[in-house]
Amino acid sequence: MGAGNWLVGIQLYSLRKIIADDVPGCLRQLAEMGYRAVEFAGYYGRSGAELRGMLDECGLSCVGSHTGLPLLEGDQFENTVEINRALGTDRLIVPSMPLDELERSLERLNAACVRARNCGMRVGYHNHAREFELLDGVTIFDRICEATPADLLLQLDLGWAAAAGQDIPLLLRRYADRMETVHIKEYNATNPAAAVGEGQVSWPEIFPLLAEKGIREVVVEQESFEVGPLESARVCIENINKWTR
Repeated sequence: MGAGNWLVGIQLYSLRKIIADDVPGCLRQLAEMGYRAVEFAGYYGRSGAELRGMLDECGLSCVGSHTGLPLLEGDQFENTVEINRALGTDRLIVPSMPLDELERSLERLNAACVRARNCGMRVGYHNHAREFELLDGVTIFDRICEATPADLLLQLDLGWAAAAGQDIPLLLRRYADRMETVHIKEYNATNPAAAVGEGQVSWPEIFPLLAEKGIREVVVEQESFEVGPLESARVCIENINKWTR
């Protein structure tokens, strides 16, 4: 763990425009900034063993992979499992699914959860803003939570929850027992490229609550930038360090 027993990681989707050209170099720079873990979103044509070697060289761990539902179905499932076992993670996080056909998507998600459980892996789900729209009087997020088994991990994206006008402390108090990681993403109504700490999310309130709930693995994600992705990643972790001392 990092300072104060926190493990600060980054979702590599944040570096999508540059990382494929220099995977080891990007990982090295992240480690030098103080990141201690990464979460994958694709594997850049590399094997799990190759990527694990790069992580080991930098002292980084893997806290999960964002894995589309199709990669958890059919013949692709075994390859997904093989790569992630090599990476050293059992967390297969579905980053989104078709919400217009929610019940069918839930069937697929639950089937993936069972299949993963049977081979020692775990499936999770990551929200965007739309999951907080109402459906039959409840949010889609609540419906997902009630329709999935208790061992399906919830990865709350705090930035998207804030963008949807949600009470983040309430969500954490209600569902923290199903969370091991959360996404640390900024929300700024006038600047979608704001780095963590440069927007409207009340991070000084949220980090103590995360600690209280035993969630000390946090994953930075940024989707747009005012500066380069690595420069922005540095700002994010420097600000997070202020709240995790």
